Amino acid sequence: MAVKVVGLGPGDPKLLTLAAAEALREAEVVYVPASAATERSLAEALVRRFTEAEVRVVEMEMGRADPVRLARSARELGDGAVYALLGDPTLYGSFAKLKPYLEAPYVYIPGVTSVTACAARAGVELASGDQAVAVVPASRSDLLEKAAELFDVVVVVKANRNVDLVNELAAGRRALAARRCYMEGEQISERVSWLDYFTTVYIWRGR
Repeated sequence: MAVKVVGLGPGDPKLLTLAAAEALREAEVVYVPASAATERSLAEALVRRFTEAEVRVVEMEMGRADPVRLARSARELGDGAVYALLGDPTLYGSFAKLKPYLEAPYVYIPGVTSVTACAARAGVELASGDQAVAVVPASRSDLLEKAAELFDVVVVVKANRNVDLVNELAAGRRALAARRCYMEGEQISERVSWLDYFTTVYIWRGR
């Protein structure tokens, strides 16, 4: 059996897909990544609502990963295991770090991404018609300005890096900051001032 890599969505159990819920219910062991305390506690709480399986935590580094630790964690993912993470596993998912060390086959079960969930929460269209959208991590200062010039909409994720640059790009443009969507302490505002790892910033071309 393949390892099931399950997207848990943005944090609201109501936004967990039926396929994800089924995978969790059928699992014998569920692995949850922990690169931040909030991420671990939220993902673990979500998982426990849908399964009675054993839940194990896989420690992940926020920055450069330790190959030895990753290899050890990957070996734990046996046939039939579930690896459950917030958001969608194909968009900045932590499983990408484990995949090179994994010997078992795997399948992805998609989840609702923060990129679309936060836009919906704020009641705005992410894009329409033939508008072009760029999704850029705040750490990529080399791309942020270029993206703002070239694309109709720029979505800045993991917005705790290069805060001054993100604020500068948002100034004078239509912008929206969505912090901790579907989590405790949720904030949504047109003022791009409080940015952390769980903040998504939307910047539209023009005013």
